Amino acid sequence: MKSLSTRNKDIISRRFGLKTGKKETLESIGKSYSITRERVRQIEEFSLNQLAKQVSGSSDITKYVSLAKEILTGSGGVMKESEMFKAFSGNDKENIVNASLVFVLALAGEPASPVGGPVRFGENDSFHSFWAADKQNADLFKNGVAELVKVLENHKSPVASSELASFVANSGVRGGKDFNVILNVSKDLGKNVFGEVGLVGWAEVKPKGVRDKAYLILKKSKQPKHFSQIAKLINETGFSNKKANVQTVHNELIKDSRFVLVGRGMYGLSEWGYKPGTVKDVLVDVLKNSSKPLAKADLVAKVMSARMVKENTILLNLQDSKVFSKKEDGSYVLRKA
Repeated sequence: MKSLSTRNKDIISRRFGLKTGKKETLESIGKSYSITRERVRQIEEFSLNQLAKQVSGSSDITKYVSLAKEILTGSGGVMKESEMFKAFSGNDKENIVNASLVFVLALAGEPASPVGGPVRFGENDSFHSFWAADKQNADLFKNGVAELVKVLENHKSPVASSELASFVANSGVRGGKDFNVILNVSKDLGKNVFGEVGLVGWAEVKPKGVRDKAYLILKKSKQPKHFSQIAKLINETGFSNKKANVQTVHNELIKDSRFVLVGRGMYGLSEWGYKPGTVKDVLVDVLKNSSKPLAKADLVAKVMSARMVKENTILLNLQDSKVFSKKEDGSYVLRKA
């Protein structure tokens, strides 16, 4: 960088972290020189272009670019920046060695360079920083991820990792078929502890607290469970190192409308058709929705499909003559007000 002015050399060094391994922002550099961040960007662009002309045809540049492309090709043409760092230097963190790689590849990617290096995409709301072998690979990857996000939004539930390839094929998603790379690079997609892939905003993929974890446990079990068993499964599943307290789990289940008490300490999901209320409330609801009187056996069967209670508990509630009326044939109706 001998041809650059002292200031321009310092700006390039700080922007790429060539001396410290830590990149500095346009704003912080601008403040130190009392210039705007846009002016810093212009100086960076000008300096890189000048340097690219000077190192044109350099064997060192060509060697770095070839190695980077080889690494990227082995990953399907796209790789998260930290993973590329690890493959290059054995360390996935920002350091001077990795900063040098980024700098050299930036030079190779300049219009003035005949080498044509890999393309870097900085971190944004949808992606972590990543590298692509070329712009075509990058565009194909980004479009593929966007399509996958859209079909999962329409699907409305996570897909098992083992079924993801066929799900993608049947959905007509193009590009980005290396799902490990997709999950590493995309901020919109994630995998839960059960190996299912979906949107990170879904409770089933990234549970945020005890309630979401309990929801995911019940969703996977597909049957009601006692709150103590739910707490045990939360801890055994390994969502985090923080242990779930049994009473805390019980309190959270009570507060959340996604859960319904269906028996003594037993909870199911409202989406399974369970409705809140007592056994008597369920009996009333069943009879309200029936077009004819119901026999005792039918009532018991319907209530037991909605609550995990003993038959005697149901029969005891049916004895409330202020609410229920028993006909001569033994069937039941609601007593008229």
